Amino acid sequence: MWMFLVYKEIKLFYHEKNKGGGATRNTAVANSQAEVIFCLDSDDLLPPDTLSKMLKFLHERKSDGVGFHKSIKFNSDNQNNVNYIDTSGYLDGKIPIGALTSIDKFCPIYVNFMYTKEAFNKIGGYPTNHGFDTQGFAWRFLCSGLIAYTCPDTKYLHRTNFKESYYLREYNQGKSNYNWRMILLENYFVFNQQTIKFILNFNCSDFTDNLIMQLSKKKCIFDDARKATDEKNELIKGKSQKYRYIKRNSVNGYLLRIRRRFISKFSRNACL
Repeated sequence: MWMFLVYKEIKLFYHEKNKGGGATRNTAVANSQAEVIFCLDSDDLLPPDTLSKMLKFLHERKSDGVGFHKSIKFNSDNQNNVNYIDTSGYLDGKIPIGALTSIDKFCPIYVNFMYTKEAFNKIGGYPTNHGFDTQGFAWRFLCSGLIAYTCPDTKYLHRTNFKESYYLREYNQGKSNYNWRMILLENYFVFNQQTIKFILNFNCSDFTDNLIMQLSKKKCIFDDARKATDEKNELIKGKSQKYRYIKRNSVNGYLLRIRRRFISKFSRNACL
């Protein structure tokens, strides 16, 4: 507690009950008096002067947000034991909405990034109805027309293979595709009708398939106007999907994984 005595600007807020990452960030940002926000997770580290460099870049570009150039995944507590590095493919201009479904380029706002509090207020903060709050925030950000750039020569160090991450927890519980579905349907207005139908009909219970991965393989998924229409509203009206979570290590989970291996093997043999 000595930290709060020495640094008067540090304030502690907490929920009596764990409400998840999205609610935690929302409470923190709502109680912040700063105009620019950055959330640092417990399993992440930043090199010295990173935030000052990003803040300067954000003001120079007069943007709503700034992401990292590289996301470095290191093993356990050894920063030098690098697992792999994601490098942003968007250095030459603003990060496009298509970055959210790209499998070829790292989208720097899928991890924590720097943004203005005005942008946070515009999109209503982080989603709290599922476990993919940072991914949901990224979708809200770009689908609202906010502008983000990649700050050159910045690094974000992320610890892996230490404890089960929130993403893996959601995946192992069979919730991953359902989380993606909620994110996508919240922002349905940016998609064309064919894409909305695909999202609605996707089997979210099958955790061996990935909704975002399948969506990334499709062409022309976005509506140029990116607006809600009567036709789009009619498509999603009353189209709720029953939640049927299949845990990865359950009996049904094992059967799904065996089925996926069989399909993959059959597909490879068919191509020979």
